[in-house]
Parts: sequence; structure tokens; C-alpha cells
Amino acid sequence: SSQHSALNLENPTRSGQRRRMYKKPFVVQNQNLLSKKDLKTFKTQLGEQFPSLDEKSLDQLLPEGQVKVQKLDSRCLLYSCGDEAPCFFDAEGRGELYPSLTTLWQFPNMMPELTIHAPVSKFVLNGADLMLPGVIVPANGIVGLGSVTKGQARCIKIEGNPYPIAVGKMLVNQTTMEKLKGKGLEVLHVYKDTLWVHSGKIVPNAGFSEMEDEITPCSDQSLKLPAAGGASAGPAVAEVEVAAADAAGPATPVASGEAAPAAGATAVAAGGGRAADDWSQDDLLDFCFMQAFKVSLTDAKALPIEASELYEKHMKPQRPEGTTLDVKKSSHKQIGKYLNVMRKAKAIDFNEKKGVIYVTTVDLKHRVFGQLVEKFASDAVATAASVASVAPAAAAGLAPPTISAVWKPTHYTEPLFKVMGKGKSDLYTWDQASSTLKAYCEKESLVLEDGKVKLSEDLLTMLFKAAGAQKKDQTWPEEAEFAELEAKLEERMQEHTIVDVAGVGPTTRKGPVVNIEVSLSRKGAHNVTRICNLEAYGLDVQSIGDELKKKLNCTVHIEDMPGKNTKDQLMQLQGHMDQELADFLLSRYGIPKSMLSVK
Repeated sequence: SSQHSALNLENPTRSGQRRRMYKKPFVVQNQNLLSKKDLKTFKTQLGEQFPSLDEKSLDQLLPEGQVKVQKLDSRCLLYSCGDEAPCFFDAEGRGELYPSLTTLWQFPNMMPELTIHAPVSKFVLNGADLMLPGVIVPANGIVGLGSVTKGQARCIKIEGNPYPIAVGKMLVNQTTMEKLKGKGLEVLHVYKDTLWVHSGKIVPNAGFSEMEDEITPCSDQSLKLPAAGGASAGPAVAEVEVAAADAAGPATPVASGEAAPAAGATAVAAGGGRAADDWSQDDLLDFCFMQAFKVSLTDAKALPIEASELYEKHMKPQRPEGTTLDVKKSSHKQIGKYLNVMRKAKAIDFNEKKGVIYVTTVDLKHRVFGQLVEKFASDAVATAASVASVAPAAAAGLAPPTISAVWKPTHYTEPLFKVMGKGKSDLYTWDQASSTLKAYCEKESLVLEDGKVKLSEDLLTMLFKAAGAQKKDQTWPEEAEFAELEAKLEERMQEHTIVDVAGVGPTTRKGPVVNIEVSLSRKGAHNVTRICNLEAYGLDVQSIGDELKKKLNCTVHIEDMPGKNTKDQLMQLQGHMDQELADFLLSRYGIPKSMLSVK
């Protein structure tokens, strides 16, 4: 159609083809098994980059003692279990990890996505990187795509098919994304490339095989792959099983008396809603946000409400049965950033006082809420019964800690804040820091007619040049987009975190927020529980130790953490007391279990 032929997709004969990892056949130069230590480090990195992959899923994909790494002639590294299809790849051997399509088809919602129309897929399959005009914008605008950062790993899906067709990395940030112009995503691995061939030419559903040159819509999600560590002699072509129920429509419920799904298969949620495994964290966030104001906060007198209270007491209780809502595993990372997206869409408004966000108004008649109600209609019905029993219990108790990110100028950026009459030792929210930079550019008459910023010598020194001697032939740009200046400013500001715990007050610490670390181990013939990072929440280790000694009737030992530059302490309890500790912190300080990391 003319709509699709007009899309600005890069010609595959240009640089997009040159940079494609698997356009041509490759050669495995060497391979070796990962050691237990290296595998643990590898899984930790994957867990941080793809939070939706839990420990069980990673163990399923990468069983201990069976994971090998293959080095290709293109410098790419492939990670796989034995002789099975590669699970992950490192595009250039620099630690930038991406899932293979085989892994994505097992976990379709493990990473953020961009959706395109089916006819556009033939350009991607033919070797083109994805240009932003080819992306389908959600009904609530660009904000519906979540937070976009340069270098972010994303996959590409077509509208109407649950399985990704390609994976790559973003070439733009949020500001550029909103313009929907230019190249947006560099494709690193795509259906029908040589890595797909190497993986066994798996076809996930009929939409991938009906037409040679493009992917078509198909709602079938019945793809089954062999379990990791199986007895298969090598990569096999997966059998495409088109579910009989698909002919009756994707929402057809399972009739009573039918055979139960096989182990590992996704169960159908009760009441006609989607199954727990089918929820992405971004969808969960949208659903719980909608339900919070439709079900829990129906009284106008409930506003204003603190962001953390909205999240912990009203959004989390609305999650569908079998799911876990964790904003840190979504593309937004923080509830404040998610609420800011909704404010930009004008669905809500909020005030920020001393780093704490208070939602002040909500427009339930706004089109965003209308779209969410339509999208989650069946899920809301299915969730209503389970929520009714959970919500009253969640509404009781102390408010959870509020967490705010703030930034402090470094020696590079101190002059910027000094010129604008700001304290160089003060802490600033990101909006305040960004506004100060913008005001500086306007004051110094550096803003050009096209919106770009002229880079003066002072601005180059503050944001671009490194301290010390410069390279002889070093050159610097003369102008830049304001978004680039914001990125440079963030690199040269020191992040701090303010944690405000009920009954304790705010505590400010350098660096991003950390969880309370709880480790379970054995010492001699005894089980022990070690706890650290209590100070990050403003808690006195000695006082808590005395209280737990009486409450749990156990031995408590406190010692200094190793290192010269820390005053933190480590507390050790006799026995495995992780659950008792979690209950104590929740009842005594309102600290939820999600703020504990138990190992």
C-alpha cells in the first residue's frame, strides 16, 4: 500500500548491511565451557540487563556445567547449552548481551519492543535497520513505548503476532524518539539470518512461514522447544503446533474436562483474563495504575497521595493473581518516571516537594484511561475477585519508604551552578538540574534558531573535555542537541539517593538505591543469616540487633564491613531468619520484602 511504501527504511545496501552480524555465513574459531564462577557472573549480568528473567528461567536456559561460549570469526560470542541453539550473543565481544530469537520465542516479553505493520517486516528481513517512521505509535502516544535510551536493547514485533522477528539496539534517546524521524534501531539479529540457520531454522508459528518475504499476523503461541540439557543431538526444527482453540478466537476459554496443559505450558487465567506468564511488567504497571483509580482510590478526598503510597498500597494489591508487580523491572525503572509519563499525557498531575511526588489530580475521562479500560477489560473482570480479599490487608500498616534520586554537581559542573546562583554542594532533582542547564544556555545566548545549542569554551570544559592534557589532534563539536547536553550533564553529576523510612526520617547516600542484602549460609555446624545495607535506610544496626535478639531469641553478632572508606556494619543472626527479618522490617518500619535481596 502507499502507506507502507512511503516509509523511510534504510536501503540494505548501505551501512545497515555492513554492520549486520549474521548476514553472511560465519566460522566458529574456538569454543570452551564456562567455569562455575564465570557462569555465575554471566547470569548476574543477564539478570541485571533482563530483570524479567528470574533465576529459575536462567537456570533453565543455562544449566551449570553445560554452558559453552563460541568465538566467531566476526568477534561475536555465542552462548549456548551444549549443542543446542545459542541462547544469547555478544555482538562484538564487548559485553553487550542480546537474546537470540530462539530465547525470545520462549520469553517473548523479556525485553522492550517496537511494533511495526506486517508489510514493513519485509524491509527488516531484507537487511534494513528500522527507521522511526516505520514504528507503530501506541494510542497514548510515544509515552506508551516506555523510557527510551540510546544503546537500549529492544526487539521488533509485527502487529498481531506475539513472537519477535528481530533484535537490536536503539540509536536514539527519548527526545529524538518523540520526533519519529531518522534511523531508530540497529538490527543485529533477524529471522532467516545465518544465526537463525545455525539455531536449527526454527519456525515459531504459521505467520513466519505463510509468506516468503514478510511476517504475517498469527495469534498462535503454542511453540514448544526442547528443555535445556535434553538429549537432542543438535539443533532441531521446532514443530509448529497451531492450537485448535485458535480457530475459535484467542479468547476462547478452556472447557472443563479438557486435558490439563503440559508441564511448562502457560495456564489460562481464571475468569477469561490472560495467564500470569503473559503479563509484561509495563502492561502490569498500566493495569495496576488503572485499577488503583478505578477500584481503590474512588474517593476524590483520597488525593493528594504520595507516589510510594499509591504504588505500594493501591497499585500492588490490584495485580492479577500469580503476578508480581515490580516497577524496577519495567522500562520506566521508577514509579516517579512512570507517573511523569502519565502527567505528560495529561492523564494526571502531581507536585514534587523535596524530592517526594504527590499525585494531586486524576482525569478518569481522559482518553488514556479509556484506552486502558478497553485494553484490559477481560483482565479487570478476572482480577476483581482476588483483589477484593487482598486490598483491605494491604491498606493496613505503615507507609513504605519513599525513594528519590537526586544529583550533586562534580568539579566539572560546579561552575555551571555557580553562574546560575545555585549552591555547588546542594542536591538537585533531575528536572532542577536540567532546568539549570537550559537557563544557562539561554542566559549565555547559546540557543540557536534551529533549537541546537552553540558550544562555548566554558560549556565544552564543563560537559565534554576531560581534566588534564588533551590529545594533540583532538577536535570538539561546535554545536549539539540539548538532549545530548543533558546526557553529558548526567554523566558529570554525582547521583545520590534519599530514602525516607516511616519513623526514621530521610537518609541521603551517594549512588543509586540499594536493597538490604540478606545472605543465607552455614558457619561450621550452624545456619546463619547475614544482613548489610541497613544504614542505607537510616536504620541503626546495633538497636535492631538488640531488638531482634529479644524478638527472635537468637544469637546476634555485629561487625564492621571490610574496607577503610566505609562505616557500615554487618549483622549476623543465628539460623536462617530471612522470613522473620522480612516480617519484622515490614511491621516495624514499613519496608516491604521487595526491598530485600535474599541469596
